Parts: sequence; structure tokens; C-alpha cells
Amino acid sequence: MLPFETIALTGEEMTTRPLIDPALGLIDVDSPRSLVSLEDGTVSIVIPAHNEEETIGEITREAFRAIELLGVNGEVIVSASACTDATADLAAKAGAHVVESLAGKGNAMTAGIKASGSDIVCLIDGDFRYLGDEPLAVGLVKPILQGIAHATIADLYWRPIYPQLWLFGFFAPLAGRVFPELLPALGSTPWSGQRAALSELWPAELPDDFTSDLAILLHWHDLNIRLRPVATDDWVNPQRPKPDLLHKEFTLFADYALSHERIDSTQREHLETWFASVHAHMAEYRPDQDDPQQFERSLLRHALAELDRVAQPL
Repeated sequence: MLPFETIALTGEEMTTRPLIDPALGLIDVDSPRSLVSLEDGTVSIVIPAHNEEETIGEITREAFRAIELLGVNGEVIVSASACTDATADLAAKAGAHVVESLAGKGNAMTAGIKASGSDIVCLIDGDFRYLGDEPLAVGLVKPILQGIAHATIADLYWRPIYPQLWLFGFFAPLAGRVFPELLPALGSTPWSGQRAALSELWPAELPDDFTSDLAILLHWHDLNIRLRPVATDDWVNPQRPKPDLLHKEFTLFADYALSHERIDSTQREHLETWFASVHAHMAEYRPDQDDPQQFERSLLRHALAELDRVAQPL
């Protein structure tokens, strides 16, 4: 029989609870880390790029600087996705190994990862300009080299409102209900394309479009790896409208939840109604009228309330 403790509540009201050993989960600090250190590991920095001639030279040079700062042997691969400008030529002039891929970010990532030959692969978007003192790849790769993580994802300090609406309106409410174990591992920007992982952890195939970023996270969830967010500094990249992406990512995630039996087919149908309601609320945001943080909080409350109303007992 389990030992019990007696706890006084109010007046004569009493309750009993099982004792929890306070040492549960503690690790002997003198023991080595649970992951293998790769201090002498090799690194491939893969840069998916579609018509990024304005930034590709800078991004490529920063990737080489990251490898130098990490003190490892490495390579920089630019995966030119159906480029019609000078992206490939400028990347090659900057020293990158250039591979060609079909159109679509997922195709570009797949081609770049397949071309890599290192222990660790790091992805940095071809239009992503990082403003920190060190290249972003340094912070993403270092925890893996040190044996702290199997994979990392950039927890971006500054972000535009649209991804925040994605997080508060769709991902956090739904993932919190059906895959709560995901949220602590992802930081505040799970949509980020800036990430790194041991080479064997990357999926062999990905969706050909921008849903590939989410598909990678779900693949890593299946592998039950140690994924860690990495706090980052400011950054900028072009804001390119992707009007169909939100529903595509919702579909990918909801179908994943159904296939893993976290929801049933009826709940899956009800979630379509939930998404339509949340999406309509998102569309009410007006940058010249609404405070972003207040709107994010109102959106989160709306999304959670709609989950209770539409998709019970999710």
C-alpha cells in the first residue's frame, strides 16, 4: 500500500494524498549527460532559397562564419528552388555547394538535406537576416554538439503579428488539447523554419510546400526526441502572403491527431467548424486600431471557448 500524508484544509475537513518522493527524476550530477557529445562533429548548413538574389550572398557568408565560430568541419549547401534569378550563381560565388530542386520549400529542404553529408544539419531560410552578434546557426547547432539536445528550433524574439495569430488562434489551443506534450518543447514560434538536428532525424520526404515546417515537427514528435527551443535575437525577412497556408497546416495537424487517435472522426469534422470561427476572428484584426498583444489574448480566449462549444469533449 502507498504511504499517505494527511493535510489539513479548512476546519475539520481533511484529505489524504499519496506521498511523492522528492528525489524522483533527479539525475546524479556527477554522471555524464544522457546524450552523446559531438564536439568533433561535422555540420551542414542548408539554405532553401527561391529567387533570393538580394540576400543569398549575405546568408551564405554568415553560414560559413557560423561554421568557423563553431570550430567544426562543415559545408554550406544552397538548395535553389526553381530559381529564375541569380540566386544559384551568387551562392556559388560565395562558396556554397548549390543543388537544384523543384519549386516549393519542402522540395528545397528535402534536396538540401539529401545532399548533406554531416553529423548535424541546420536549416536557415535564404531570406532570413539575423541581427544577433553571432549567426543564428551557432546557437542552433551548439546544444547538439554539446550533447544537450537532439534537435533545436529558433524561439524568435521578435515576430510579426501573423505568425502570432497562427500560434494563439490555432496551434497553441489545439495542440494544448490534443498534444500537450508538444508545447513545452517548441517555444513561442513553432512555425520557425530555422532549426537544426542530427542528420538521421530528418524525414526522407516532406510535403512540397510550406507545410513542410510543421511536418518536420510532427515527425520529430513521433521519434520522441529531445527537442529544445533556442532563445534568439531580432531578425527580419520579407512578409509574403500565403493565404491558403493556415488551413493547410490546420488540416495537416488535425489529420495527424486523427491518425494518432487523439481525436475521433466526429471531432475531426467539428474542428472544421472551429477553424472557420477562429479564422473569422483572426480576420478582424486591424493594425491601425488593435493592440497586438490584447488581440492575441482575445483570440486565444475565443479559440479555447470555441473548442469547448464546437468540439466537446475534446
